[in-house]
Amino acid sequence: MKSDKSSSELWPGIMFCVGIAVVSFVTWMAYKPISSLMWAFIYSIVIANVVRVPDKLMAGINFCARDFLRGVIASLGIVSSALIWLRVGVGVINALIIIFVSLFLGIWLGRKLGLEGRLATLIGVGTAICGASAIAATGPAIKAREEEIGLSLACITLFGLLAMFTYPFLYMNTMVGDLLMHNINVYSIWCGSGVHETAQVIAAAGVIGSEVIGPALLVKSVRIFMIGPIILVATYILSRMERGTVDKPVTKVTLPVYGVVFIINSIFCALLDAYAVQVATLGFDWLSVKKVLSSNILPFLLATCFAGVGSKVRLASIAKLGAKPFLFGAFMAVLAGVLALVLAVAVAPFVPPAT
Repeated sequence: MKSDKSSSELWPGIMFCVGIAVVSFVTWMAYKPISSLMWAFIYSIVIANVVRVPDKLMAGINFCARDFLRGVIASLGIVSSALIWLRVGVGVINALIIIFVSLFLGIWLGRKLGLEGRLATLIGVGTAICGASAIAATGPAIKAREEEIGLSLACITLFGLLAMFTYPFLYMNTMVGDLLMHNINVYSIWCGSGVHETAQVIAAAGVIGSEVIGPALLVKSVRIFMIGPIILVATYILSRMERGTVDKPVTKVTLPVYGVVFIINSIFCALLDAYAVQVATLGFDWLSVKKVLSSNILPFLLATCFAGVGSKVRLASIAKLGAKPFLFGAFMAVLAGVLALVLAVAVAPFVPPAT
């Protein structure tokens, strides 16, 4: 009886989040560079700050923003194949360097500048991995406040959009093209390892040519795959940094289960990818199922979760955090872009030109 009552309390808020996700998905189909989950975040923030969200919706909103979000993040592993390590070649080195420099420098420098450790971690993770999805995955693990998640997402989205236009402009109109040997495969390594969001990588690569999108997404996929491991690393580092401080008593470091499940699912995805032909003979077209999951179902579910997260954000609380996080986010975006460029230039002589 108690369980039924709890379920009935959840549904109004869940349907509210689903409704926002539907509108967000339609908007995303019209404007791809901003993902459906980011549109859901924007719409839900606007609604929550213009009108008062009824109390009866809050149980379902909280469920979408926490428990359901963890489950969806774990499910992302099923479309993030561990085989990506074998497909990217030298680009994997660039991606890994960007990931770890952005993460560790972000946490260290952010705290040096006086930012809250969780906020610095979220901006670092968003820069290092894949923008909004990485922030959504890491936020619950490090117990970040909605305002910290919101500000991190604002930083990552703003500077990711700027990167989306800046990268192709620099390649086509400045000496950057010479440095990259006018090799679109090298450009794809730079783009895939430096631009934040997957949609923004597609846009930045597509400006140069449709043939650039695939290689850029391969490099980007290395960063996406690292969501699971980075959740565990970020949680561990932040717990160690806060251990024994005045406002944080010594606690046991607990690694989030959904991060571990993400990694397990990615290994399972690799097995399905490797034996896709054999599986197809049994009547199960895994590659088609994977495409539907990654392009439609999981993005929609993430948008539903983000509608819940955004509905809890108050712009007044974000304003209190000041301009420093945006300056830090700008610095991290420039750092990632410059480092990705330097690394791309370094590997350029070893990257065969596109045929």
